[in-house]
Amino acid sequence: PSWFKGKNYVKHERWVELWRDCLRVNYEPNIDIRAVKTKTGEVVANVAEQLQSAVAETLKYSVKPEDMANDPEWFLELTRQLHKRRFISTGGALKNVLQLDRETNEDLVIADDVGDGTDDGKRTAFVWDSGKRRYKRAPEKDKSD
Repeated sequence: PSWFKGKNYVKHERWVELWRDCLRVNYEPNIDIRAVKTKTGEVVANVAEQLQSAVAETLKYSVKPEDMANDPEWFLELTRQLHKRRFISTGGALKNVLQLDRETNEDLVIADDVGDGTDDGKRTAFVWDSGKRRYKRAPEKDKSD
């Protein structure tokens, strides 16, 4: 189709390159980019509002449904730890859609310099469970100093 050749179309290879650069890794990450679509039958009256709704709907699926059902204990721990946390960051074309607060270097995982924050010494431990192919909580390895 002609939309594959438009000036706004980004090829899969370019998406891989962009994600690799953002992640600061030396491998090609596996990505799945799809167009955001409105619900069928809706009249496109306010594109920004519909995009905001579609993006919010898309971003809520950060965990596969089968992961939630297969290990209820893991899912409850995930829910407990992520309660009231925002663990996504949007930019580029999505930057103005969600109207999130502007992020600073303090909000970023990888910042150019180390902050001057205090450290109470407490650590919450997790270990890799190779059978389930995910991290699991290991309270016996927590550090409380």
